Amino acid sequence: MGESKVEVVNIAAVGDLGSEVDIEQVAHDADLPVSNFDPEYNATFLRFEEDGELVILYTSGKYILRGGDEFDNMHRVNDQFLSYLEELGLELDDPSLEIKNVVAVGNLEREINLEALMIGLGLEKAEYEPEQFPGLVYRPTESRCVMLIFASGKVVVTGGRTQEEDQEAFDHLKAKVDEFL
Repeated sequence: MGESKVEVVNIAAVGDLGSEVDIEQVAHDADLPVSNFDPEYNATFLRFEEDGELVILYTSGKYILRGGDEFDNMHRVNDQFLSYLEELGLELDDPSLEIKNVVAVGNLEREINLEALMIGLGLEKAEYEPEQFPGLVYRPTESRCVMLIFASGKVVVTGGRTQEEDQEAFDHLKAKVDEFL
């Protein structure tokens, strides 16, 4: 059985500045490629690079950092964000950041009969309704990950908090596919 590695395509993290923030003022003062307050979401959207990671900041001081595919870069952008807020004069009270979702893609390197796979994985863990969505949705009980499996053999893994967790879920699926199909 060949080693097939999943590739991280998106990381989402949740942060907390530890204090409330005037997000309209932050949007107004920000000198960034993207900086806008959206009253509909009651959030300020910031990007340090035109197509870079997105920071969504809320009045509560909580924020979402998403869009990156490299953990080191994600932490660099978080540090840049925190430094930037301090430059704007905000006092931060022990800010924190926690990775919440790592989306990865893998390839089973074979065509997959999704009806047969659904039965093999167990009807209580797998959903396949081709008229609704072209992929099989698999929710293994031994993982928090959810996988979307396509007839082409492509797999999207989501819900893990690390690349290793996504990889373990993918490897588990690959072993099941090799067993059933």
